[in-house]
Amino acid sequence: MNRIETVNRTELLRAEGAAAVPQLGRRILSRVALALAVTAALGGPLLLAGDYQLRFLAEILIIGTAVLSLDLLVGFGGLVSLGHAALFGGAAYAAAITAQYWGADLIVMLAVGIATGVVLALVLGVVVMRTISLFFLILSLIVGQMLWEVVFHWREVTGGADGLRGFPPLTLHAGVATVVLNSGPTLYVAAAAVAGLALLAAHCFVDAPIGRALVGSRERALRMSALGYSIPAIRLMALVASGAIAGAAGALYPFVNQYVGPNAVHWTMSAMMIIMLVIGGVGSLYGAFVGAAIYLSIQTYLSSYTDRWQLLVGLIFVMTVLVMPQGVVAGVRSLLGRRPAGGGGVS
Repeated sequence: MNRIETVNRTELLRAEGAAAVPQLGRRILSRVALALAVTAALGGPLLLAGDYQLRFLAEILIIGTAVLSLDLLVGFGGLVSLGHAALFGGAAYAAAITAQYWGADLIVMLAVGIATGVVLALVLGVVVMRTISLFFLILSLIVGQMLWEVVFHWREVTGGADGLRGFPPLTLHAGVATVVLNSGPTLYVAAAAVAGLALLAAHCFVDAPIGRALVGSRERALRMSALGYSIPAIRLMALVASGAIAGAAGALYPFVNQYVGPNAVHWTMSAMMIIMLVIGGVGSLYGAFVGAAIYLSIQTYLSSYTDRWQLLVGLIFVMTVLVMPQGVVAGVRSLLGRRPAGGGGVS
């Protein structure tokens, strides 16, 4: 390499470095602005909303967290599951039953919920991990419905068709004091904390090598196998991570909803999560909460005026697929001039 080429290369590297600094600065400012916006969006309701509205927002955050866990499978692994409600609802039942005997400490409930979600994910994984596409969908549906049969007919423990209610209040032992989490604001804060931690965990998972391998198993399964990766093991780890997040959400669900019934583990609950995910945006992670907010708002408020609220949900679903095929989050980003979030990537 002669002197002229060396000088040109040095100047090129300097120019690239100078261009990268403002870009990095804009990215940091964008992240800070997003964090402030999220903080304001989460903190604002505490000042403006009443007890009922805060309980409703807590439910949105919990269901959104469950949909987020489904997004790990669908958005990054291409694994559409109709048995995902079994992980969420099973954890809800486990927490509700445990609370009746040993009290409802928040940390204990989360531990029970996460453990239940992980165990159920392992059981589901043993059955479905060597399948894909339609076979995965059907097998996950069958396994989920098997749990529903247990819940529906084991009346002495689960309450059968009547479900369970009348739980002790959720508590948090903070050193020498015990905080009772039975009001709208306290349940909202607990749900927001769980949702925030779940979102952080999901981001860490998809940014880690296992997350990249999961996307690779979706896009180039044969090539990944040829490189020595175990596709069933990758999918099983994704399912376990998804089950842990769904279990954490399910652990809070009975205390916010003040009831847990067989519908929480039924396949229709899984289908509802998929609809929420498609509306919000598959593979965006944030879209899970947006989709949950849109669906539950229509279900809660519009159902007071008409029994045909599901018709509006269907119309929104169709319009989303036609106008914003990547979901509301990606559509809004596109309108704001940012690149859309594709499946398997998080910005």
